[in-house]
Amino acid sequence: MAVKACSEPLKSNPFITYRDPITGKWMVASQNLPTAAEQPQLAA
Repeated sequence: MAVKACSEPLKSNPFITYRDPITGKWMVASQNLPTAAEQPQLAA
């Protein structure tokens, strides 16, 4: 089987993981990153 390289950029991970210091359990949360269309434009 031949392997073909991909030149497309990787997508950013929409999730972030952290460990709860009280329970010690790993948690997964959404980052909710704003897209370019949702970001307010700065006034000049």
